[in-house]
Amino acid sequence: MIESFYIGLVDCMSAVFRRTPVRILLTITSAITLAWAILHMGILAASVRASWTYDYAPEPTCSPTRSTNCIDHFEVLDISDDQHFIVIKDVPNPSTAIGRVDNISTTFNYGPPFGQRTISVVAVAKDLKGYRVTSNPYAARETVSIRPGATLSIILK
Repeated sequence: MIESFYIGLVDCMSAVFRRTPVRILLTITSAITLAWAILHMGILAASVRASWTYDYAPEPTCSPTRSTNCIDHFEVLDISDDQHFIVIKDVPNPSTAIGRVDNISTTFNYGPPFGQRTISVVAVAKDLKGYRVTSNPYAARETVSIRPGATLSIILK
């Protein structure tokens, strides 16, 4: 009787020890999946409002009647890595884009990556032949600290 109890106890303990590595592996896999989702789905992203000024006097906005030598839109970029710019967001021209326009702005979520980031805005134009050209990405930029969940307002000048 005691011998059968002992054999039953050993079988039970053996089953528990066989299941423990599986539970540990499932827990680790779940934690990694959750961390990846938090970082890559923008759950911790900072909310950034970027503003800038642009003078349309030298080159007006593109329109159905003007498709060359015009400003098509703006692009907000992360230029922290000189070798690899990241387009964060396309921004259309404001509806009243004549002459100097102050406070052109957009709001976007950003991060990861976090830390010191250089945010820039470029004007995207169409040249005389209709080819895409951009302004200097270093002309209107600001270096800011992007922190998870932060709310930032930057003026790109």
